[in-house]
Amino acid sequence: MPCNCCEIENNTFTDAEAKTNLRDYRRRGPAKQTRLILEAVRSLGLKDAALLDIGGGIGTIHHELLNDVAREATHVDASSAYLKVATEEAKRIGHEAQVKFIHADFTDVADELPQADVVTLDRVVCCYPNFRELLKAASSKSRKAIALTYPRETWYIKMVMSMMNFFQRVRRDPFRVFVHPVAEMEKLLNEDGLKRISTRRLFVWEMSLYQR
Repeated sequence: MPCNCCEIENNTFTDAEAKTNLRDYRRRGPAKQTRLILEAVRSLGLKDAALLDIGGGIGTIHHELLNDVAREATHVDASSAYLKVATEEAKRIGHEAQVKFIHADFTDVADELPQADVVTLDRVVCCYPNFRELLKAASSKSRKAIALTYPRETWYIKMVMSMMNFFQRVRRDPFRVFVHPVAEMEKLLNEDGLKRISTRRLFVWEMSLYQR
């Protein structure tokens, strides 16, 4: 659907980048922070789950979880290039009939989507200026759990993000990255009945699993 978010994402996340990410996935498997999400979801012991993957990129999470945890998935992404690559890969591995692909800003279409057992957001919160709206919409769709990755709230990550945004402004590119306050994100999810049950950290990324 046409939206300002989709326009920005389409310009930022290109077809070339999506194809590069797919090649990396085929060669080396899921990225490190994505593996943390996959391990967290699998730790729930679910079978035949419905998955909602917000900002799913090339579709790594549902490519993996449809093999053992999920029976169906909805993949919402504002980048048409990434959705195209994800759709082609799902077809190649035989998952096409199990995945519904939606090109949109998730918050624009959340009310139209059914609930899922598990909602995942891998490196999505950091690309979204209004994290409260995003997480409220995501939590409203989750029956059982949410797993998400986001930048660690450290001085060195904040410094790097500030530098990245500075160069984006110089290039007059509207895309920005954010280090949102983890305590506020947790409070918002707690208020909706989700409690953090695990957290794992890498040098840049943090993964938290919340269960209802």
